[in-house]
Amino acid sequence: MDVKNKILVLGRPEINKTGLVSSVMAGTALEPCVASSEASAQIAWDIDTRYYTAQTEFWVDSTEPLSTAHTELVQNWLSSPSTRPSIPIDTSTHELHDSLSTLVDAIVFVFDPRDSTSFTDILPWAQFAIDHEPSILLCVAVSDTKVGGMDGQKDEWFDWCVQMGWEWVDLTDVDPESEYSVERVRDALVANEWATMVPKANSKTGPKTDHTPDSNVDIHADSNADHTPEPAIDAPPEQRDEWDMFDKIASTVDPRRVTELHQRLFTQTPQSDMSGLMSQLHSLRTEIAQLDPETARTRAAELALALGKHTL
Repeated sequence: MDVKNKILVLGRPEINKTGLVSSVMAGTALEPCVASSEASAQIAWDIDTRYYTAQTEFWVDSTEPLSTAHTELVQNWLSSPSTRPSIPIDTSTHELHDSLSTLVDAIVFVFDPRDSTSFTDILPWAQFAIDHEPSILLCVAVSDTKVGGMDGQKDEWFDWCVQMGWEWVDLTDVDPESEYSVERVRDALVANEWATMVPKANSKTGPKTDHTPDSNVDIHADSNADHTPEPAIDAPPEQRDEWDMFDKIASTVDPRRVTELHQRLFTQTPQSDMSGLMSQLHSLRTEIAQLDPETARTRAAELALALGKHTL
């Protein structure tokens, strides 16, 4: 039985993809080093958080330079990212994508911005994302040194990622206060709802109960016992703190923005167009991830309220 718990890590052979995977798993900064001599690798990763565990696996593979026609298509697309040209995909690539679609729920595309043509390799995987909508799409710029003086080019890549629902993570950013980090890649992957996710029991909330009697308990026994209901168990302090924080953030949002966001998601997009809605949510998530923490929290609260408004 296929399990959709694979993380596809793609990039040119000279890119240190396995090093990035190791850093993501360990939660440490990416150290400059040579790429692995292996063209591909499968690396198991057991995610273990406070709330759940999940068995996942990195599938690391190398891309190959595309044709000149493909390169020109990407360059034209970057100059006008809001357009979506037809992406030429051959039959064998389509078949590969179909076989991966039931296994892969995250793509981490890695390239070196010093070789701008290496970004072109994302093209077939942009089509995969359109066709099969994996939950996580990350475009990660890496290099063995910080890369400055490319703001214009990086802006084009960033704009393309926003339009296509990919999250841009620039690990070559020269800004010492940059929000881009390996930790951001890790956080995005850890936050996904993996098919293999197993929630952890929360001992603070007590055992779950329902109205179905245990098959091993005599429901007629001890009929004179005290059946006074036990007092409800209050939420753990950390959960109360989280709700208090959300209420505080939500109180600062502009209701007009919530209404506009709700209309953008559910009025301007046809109800039957689920792929369009998911594409907009991917785009919004990418936009929020690029903001400073305080603004990002407010924008995330606006999105949550807009989604909640639709369910009322």
